[in-house]
Amino acid sequence: MKSKVKSISIYELKPDMTLSEDLILNGLTLVTKETKLNNSMIKKILEFYPLSTIPIYADEHEPLITSSQALRKQSLMEAENVLSDFSNSIDNFLNNIERKSEPDLTEIRSMSKEILDNLNDYGSILKSITNSRNIDEYLMRHCVNVAFLSSMLGKWLNFPKKDLTLLTYAAFLHDIGKTKVNPSILNKSSKLTKAEFEQVKKHSVHSYELIKGIPYLDKSVSLAVLMHHERIDGSGYPLGLKEDKINDFAKVIGITDMFDAMTSDRIYSEKQNPFTVLEIMQHDCMGLFDYNYLTTFIKQMSNYYTGEMVKLNNGSIGKIIKIDINNISKPLLSIDSNFIDLSKEKDLFIVELIS
Repeated sequence: MKSKVKSISIYELKPDMTLSEDLILNGLTLVTKETKLNNSMIKKILEFYPLSTIPIYADEHEPLITSSQALRKQSLMEAENVLSDFSNSIDNFLNNIERKSEPDLTEIRSMSKEILDNLNDYGSILKSITNSRNIDEYLMRHCVNVAFLSSMLGKWLNFPKKDLTLLTYAAFLHDIGKTKVNPSILNKSSKLTKAEFEQVKKHSVHSYELIKGIPYLDKSVSLAVLMHHERIDGSGYPLGLKEDKINDFAKVIGITDMFDAMTSDRIYSEKQNPFTVLEIMQHDCMGLFDYNYLTTFIKQMSNYYTGEMVKLNNGSIGKIIKIDINNISKPLLSIDSNFIDLSKEKDLFIVELIS
C-alpha cells in the first residue's frame, strides 16, 4: 500500500502517477484522490489547476523530495529571477532610446519567445508580478509585467501563435514613449495639473512614433501601442476611438496595463491587493473594456489565486478555498482548520497576498 507522499511541479507529471489528494478548483473536484493519471488528465491539470505543485504518492523505494511549500518558494524565486532579468533588459532598451538610438527589437523578440514557449508556471509568475518592489523600478518592471499578463490573456482568448507573438511585442513596447515625457512630471508625487496630464497622455503617441518605422514590424504592433489607452465607450485617448475601431491587441493591453498599475506601488499611489483590483475592474470597467476580454481575464485570474495564502486585516493568515466570481474580494478561506466565509464577515478583509 502506498504511504509516502511527495509534492511535484505540475510540469513534471507523467502518466501512471497517482494523486494523494483531490484536486479542487472553486469548490468543484477537478480530479479525485487515488486517480492514476493519464495524458488527458495531465493536460486538464495543466490547463485549469491554479497551483504550481500537487501531491502524489511516491514510489516505495523513491526518496521523498522537498515539501510543497519549499517547491512553491523555489518556483517563486525562479519566476522572480526571470522577471528581474527581463526588467534589466528593458532598462537597457529604454536607456538606448533616451540616447536617441534607433530601437533594436532583438531582445524584445527573444524575451517574447521565451515567455510564449517556456514560461508556463503562471501561479508563480502572478505572485511575482504583484510582489512589492522599488518604486523607481516601476516603468521597466511594468513593461515586463504587462507583457506576461497580455500573453496569458491572449492564450486564454485562444489567439493564434502569430498574434500572441505580436501582442507580446506590443505589450513590452506600450509605454516606451514615457522616455520622451519630462521626468519631473512622470515622477511628481502630487496631483498633476491638467497641462501636465496632457503631457503624460502623449506617451502613447511617442511610443507609436518610436516604433512605427521599424522595418518588417507588423503594423498591428504600433497600432496597439498607440491605442492601449482607448476605451470602447470613446472616453480614452489619444483618438477617442470606440468599439471595433480599437486594435484587438490594444484592448488586451488596456486591461493588463490597468491591473498591473493598480497592483503596483507608484510615486503617487500605493498598491492594492489583486482581489480588490479585480473586483474594481469587474464593477467599474465593464463599459470601458471589451466584455469578453475583461470577463475572461477576471475569471482566469480568480482561478489562479484559488489555493493561495492571504493575510487579513486582523493579522490572520488563511488559504483561499473558493472564490465567488461575484464577490471576488471576499472568498472562502481556511484558517487554522476552520472555514471563514469573508462574505459573511463585515469587519474582516484581505490586505495582501502572501508569497
